[in-house]
Amino acid sequence: MNWDDYRFFAAVANEGSVRGAAIELQVNPSTVTRRLEALESRLGVMLFLRTNTGLQITAEGSDVAQQIDALGEQLNQLDAQLQGLNQRLEGKIRLAVPDVLAVSFVLADLAEFCEQYAEIELEIIPVHGNLDIANADVDVAILATETPPDTMVGRPLYQVAVAAYGSRKYIAEHGGSDSSPGEDRDLAWIDWAARGEVMNFYASLRERYFASSRVRIRCDQVFMQQTCIRVHMGVGLLPCYLSADQAQWPEPEQLLRLPQMPVQKSPTLWLLTHPELRNARRVQLLVSFLRDIFSSRQQALLDDHL
Repeated sequence: MNWDDYRFFAAVANEGSVRGAAIELQVNPSTVTRRLEALESRLGVMLFLRTNTGLQITAEGSDVAQQIDALGEQLNQLDAQLQGLNQRLEGKIRLAVPDVLAVSFVLADLAEFCEQYAEIELEIIPVHGNLDIANADVDVAILATETPPDTMVGRPLYQVAVAAYGSRKYIAEHGGSDSSPGEDRDLAWIDWAARGEVMNFYASLRERYFASSRVRIRCDQVFMQQTCIRVHMGVGLLPCYLSADQAQWPEPEQLLRLPQMPVQKSPTLWLLTHPELRNARRVQLLVSFLRDIFSSRQQALLDDHL
């Protein structure tokens, strides 16, 4: 069933002519005629009589027009009902966020949001690398990208400082702090198996500053990568904020920055929502809450070196 055919029929019934319907619908008259004839053919009913003075609606056509008017009123009521639901502070929100940001920044502050809006259910989806947003069933997403998807709307947040790290013990044993770009053959590389834009960003830095290092391990999660570096398995790129609080770590596991690579800025973090949900009150509240979280943590994300 093509519901759109009824829209063309209703326009003809309301305007009394094909030309009037074409003006209302902003299409060619031939398109209106074709769609009307297709509807009559599919239904096996004449909805209009073609006379020398124009179209005359049939009894069957009048019955269809009345039912369409009634259906239109029901749809208006449904629209108003759904708009009301959009303003209710309850329901589920599916939030996609990089796991490392979720644990380091978002979750602790979201406890306040959950306490304040107890009827809103949050489903948090960890993102490893880039999220294929076109195939993901999410309502709100935080993505690192310079090309946000056209299927979502939002605004940029901040960039994240990134540097190359090794443990104190590993660097002491392998001379990583004395190396220059191109002199890193003895450094095992702990890679992050990101995807898409983030993967390209990390790969370009490794190629530029650590091209001779051999990849020993690839980790799907940043925290696994960090742990591999802490336990002296090699060196790798990490967000700088992961090394900000190391006082409780054993000294050999504490992370040092490698001088071969200056601190870099990651692709920009974007806070995105689906266009259909941007006016939903519960989503607006969460988006505003997340913006405040990242605004208060801006300096920690960027690091003192940027």
